[in-house]
Amino acid sequence: MKKIVMDTNFLMAQFEDKVDLASELRRITNEPISLVVSSGTINELKTLAGRVGKRSTGARFVLQHFDRLRAAFGVEIIPNTGAVDGWIIKYAQENNVCVATNDVPLRKRLLAMDVSVIAVKGRSKLDFV
Repeated sequence: MKKIVMDTNFLMAQFEDKVDLASELRRITNEPISLVVSSGTINELKTLAGRVGKRSTGARFVLQHFDRLRAAFGVEIIPNTGAVDGWIIKYAQENNVCVATNDVPLRKRLLAMDVSVIAVKGRSKLDFV
C-alpha cells in the first residue's frame, strides 16, 4: 500500500479549487493508498480556522470534511514538532512516500530528491508533477 503525505495547502485545495480529493486520488493512483498527515498540519488548519476570511472558511471546511478522507483511505496522523515542511521532507526521505503539495518551493526540493509529488493541475484535477 502506497502512502501519500498531504500538507496544509493541498488539503485546502478541496475548498479553494473545488477538488474532490478522494475521487481524484483514486483516479491518478493505480494501487491502494493510505494518507499521512502531520500533527503540525492539523494545527495549522486549526489556527487558520480560528481566524477571519476566506482561508479560515476553507480551513474549517477541511476540518469538517476530514472524516471523508479518513473513511475513504484511512488517515494516519503522525506527531511532529518544528516546521511542517522540514518534517515532510525528512519523512519522505526516510519512508519512500509520495507527497501531495501545491507549495512550489517544497515541490522543487522534493523533486530534486526524486520524491514523487502530486499537485493540483488545471484548477480541479490532480496529477503527478
